[in-house]
Amino acid sequence: MSQYLLSFDVEDWFHSHNLRQAIARDSWDEQEFRVADNVSRLLDMLDEHDARATFFVLGWVAERAPEMVEEIVARGHEIASHGYGHELLYELSPEEAREDIERSAAILEELSGQQIRGYRAPSFSITDWGADILADAGFEYDSSLFRATAHDRYGSMSVEADSTFATLDNGLVEAQLPVVSLPGFNVPWAGGAYFRAIPYPIYRRGVKHATGDQPFIFYFHPWEIDTGQPKLQELSLNYRLRHYTNIEKTEARLARLFSEFDWEPIEAGMA
Repeated sequence: MSQYLLSFDVEDWFHSHNLRQAIARDSWDEQEFRVADNVSRLLDMLDEHDARATFFVLGWVAERAPEMVEEIVARGHEIASHGYGHELLYELSPEEAREDIERSAAILEELSGQQIRGYRAPSFSITDWGADILADAGFEYDSSLFRATAHDRYGSMSVEADSTFATLDNGLVEAQLPVVSLPGFNVPWAGGAYFRAIPYPIYRRGVKHATGDQPFIFYFHPWEIDTGQPKLQELSLNYRLRHYTNIEKTEARLARLFSEFDWEPIEAGMA
């Protein structure tokens, strides 16, 4: 029987790279902070469906909402790292990336009382040298790699194994995100905007078949159920569609997904 592994990238609406053209990094503290309330709603949904998940928490968010991290732990979920400053990994130098990764891990370990085993790069911007930094910093797994045909932000790695969990030469385990293979194209099928845009019956079918008998990893952002977040009209049409499509329908769709599969945290797939 397939295993279904659930994860959330815990960042606020204004951290989304879709909004970079409209919101400057130095204005983050001036924006409306909404992520903690959205995480609480998700935690209630998980309790209702007896589901557990991995929360990849941004260090910047954890510093400003320590009680949110504590609540995630108290409700029985795994805390993992989404880095500190939500910068694309390959836009940093290796030294800057190491500082970002280690800063976030220290914050999350102190708040959660857990060993931080896992990492996910912002917008899946993983690199081979990033994986080496993670292994050196004591992480056990990364979950950032999509074998998608094309995306304007995803990173890449030289991982040859097609299994969901692939052990790299440095000992780090890569927990790969699923794709659906079409003629000449691999479509990301792990969640996010694809989950919001693809009709649910089609998406559900992909969940059942994308990885065969391998574990299936799903991801989601708390802002994707937040219908009250600011709507930025100055974005290009491309980024407006990617960020806002079907947000008003997504909470009900997510509840349906939670009810139709048995969800566990990524660490359960590592056991």
